[in-house]
Amino acid sequence: MRACTRQVFEMVIMEQPGLSLLDEDGRMIVKIEGNARVETAMLLKQSLAQTPAAREVAIDWSAAEHVDASVLQILLALRKSLAERGLPFMVDKDNLKVRGYLKLSGLSEYFPVRDRPAQAAPAESAYG
Repeated sequence: MRACTRQVFEMVIMEQPGLSLLDEDGRMIVKIEGNARVETAMLLKQSLAQTPAAREVAIDWSAAEHVDASVLQILLALRKSLAERGLPFMVDKDNLKVRGYLKLSGLSEYFPVRDRPAQAAPAESAYG
């Protein structure tokens, strides 16, 4: 008997240094890398406004060095919009530096994680 494999269709919606939006069969992946600051937040907001509706949004910030509060604000607005439509919002690939910042700011519960953090460094190292 031959195993049936499902091929995932992935399309790059937008790609800029530090920020990519990917569509995997209606599941949008927001990939954040490096230092995500105000410029990234503005680009993310513009890109999301022009992006077709997704049935799920997942965040991959495993390669992020820093995620600014302005980026988190855009992601929180996206989360709220999705929740109003009953759609899921998760962190697919986490980062201990970002997770430490979320815990300090009291936002951790708003960014549920699907898997374990990608980096093995302790959270305290993000602040020292």
